[in-house]
Amino acid sequence: MRIFVDDGSTNIKLAWMEEGAVKTLISPNSFKPEWSMTLLTDSSVPASANYEIDGEKYSFDQLSPDAVRTTETRYQYSDVNVVAIHHALMQSGIEPQPVDVVVTLPLGEYLDENDQPNMANIERKKANVKRAVAVQGRESFTVRKVSVLPESVPAGFSVLKDLDDLDSLLIVDIGGTTLDIAHVR
Repeated sequence: MRIFVDDGSTNIKLAWMEEGAVKTLISPNSFKPEWSMTLLTDSSVPASANYEIDGEKYSFDQLSPDAVRTTETRYQYSDVNVVAIHHALMQSGIEPQPVDVVVTLPLGEYLDENDQPNMANIERKKANVKRAVAVQGRESFTVRKVSVLPESVPAGFSVLKDLDDLDSLLIVDIGGTTLDIAHVR
């Protein structure tokens, strides 16, 4: 299964095909170090969302003052970035399974000083996203393959195919950390 992931600094946005229809999910980023516990166990209270990556433990907690800051470019290559992607996958309703993901990097990270793909950053992002994440008490997803695209540009793919030769498209992506603008012809 292929899942498109806009792994922004404030929210993870997912899109995938299911039974011929596009499904989407928005999952906020708010993770604190260490695990949490749920005191109540009825169906109205979600179970704790506890994750482990490379021996480090994190839990999803929208109200924690100890939430790890994600509004920095280094978030793109961090433990919390991978945990946030896995948390969104776990919230999607998709059964945990091996998946191929398409993720993004801000234009300033995706391109080098000559406006060419920065292969070091792209490979760093791929390696980061491929890391295994364990989910407490549940099966987890395995990321088989990672493709990386520049932020903002994928938003215009469906429009670009219908443009005439002399037309162009301006895409503005206002994110939680970066502002990515792409002029595509």
